[in-house]
Amino acid sequence: MKNSLIGCIPLLLCFACTVLEDRAPCPCYLDIDYREVLAAAWGEQWEGCVDVTLRAPEPVWSENRRMGECPEIEEVAVEKAKIRVVGLVHNRPMRDFLGTGTQLVYEAGNQIDSLYVHTEEVDCTGEEARSILRPHKQFSTIFITDEAGGDRCRLYNLVIRGTTCGFDAADFSAIEGAYLYTVQENDGTGRISVRVPRQKRSDLVLEFWDKEDHLKRFSSPVGLYLFAAGYDPDASDLPDYEIRIDFRQALLYLRVSDWEEERVFSLYE
Repeated sequence: MKNSLIGCIPLLLCFACTVLEDRAPCPCYLDIDYREVLAAAWGEQWEGCVDVTLRAPEPVWSENRRMGECPEIEEVAVEKAKIRVVGLVHNRPMRDFLGTGTQLVYEAGNQIDSLYVHTEEVDCTGEEARSILRPHKQFSTIFITDEAGGDRCRLYNLVIRGTTCGFDAADFSAIEGAYLYTVQENDGTGRISVRVPRQKRSDLVLEFWDKEDHLKRFSSPVGLYLFAAGYDPDASDLPDYEIRIDFRQALLYLRVSDWEEERVFSLYE
C-alpha cells in the first residue's frame, strides 16, 4: 500500500499549481451556471435534456443530462484559451449533436424540435471564468385554425415548405436547405400547429392538398405575411404565430401569439 501511494504522488503534483510555480501551464476553472435553465418555465410536464459542449475550436468537454439531473453550478478545468460554450435545451435526447458540430439540420419530412440555445465565447485565459446558461428559443410554432374551429383546415392535408432547414447553434444563423413537413399536430383546442426553424427569407409556403386525389388545391405565402408582420430573422428569441383562415372570404388573419393586433392578408397566392 505504501508503494502505491508513493507512485501516485508525482501524478498528483503534475496537476497541482502552487504560488511558487510558473502558473502559465495551470488550467482555467470554468464555472458553468445552470441556475437560470433550472428556474425557467419550460411548459407543463417538460422532461427535457440539457447538452453543453466546450469548444476551442474542437470539443474539449461535453455533457448531456436530463433537466432534473443538472447541478446548479459545475466547475470544469479547461486549457487557457478562448472557449466557445454552447448549451442546448431540448425535449428529447440528442446526444450526438454537440459532439459532432454545432449545426443542426433537419431532413425534408422532419419537423424541427423545440430547441433553446445558449452560445457565447468565454475568455478562459485567466485562472477562473464563468458562463451563465441563458438559452434562446430557436423555433416558431405556427398555430392554424379557421372560422369553423379548424374543421375546414382538417379537410385538407396541410404541408409547410421552406428553404431553411436548421440553424447553427454557435451563432444562431439559419442554414439553407429544403424544409418540408406535413402539418398534423393538434394542440387540444382544435388548432393545428407546426414548428418552423429560423427563416432567412420570406419564402415559407403553406400548401393545401386534397385528401382524396392527393392534388394540391392552393397555397398561401405565409413567409411573405410573417415578414410583413415584422418577422425578425436575427432575433435572439423567435416568437410564435397564430393564423386564422376565413375560407368564405378567402382571408388569412395573422398575429404574433399573445398580441392583440392582427394583420389581414389574402388566403391565396
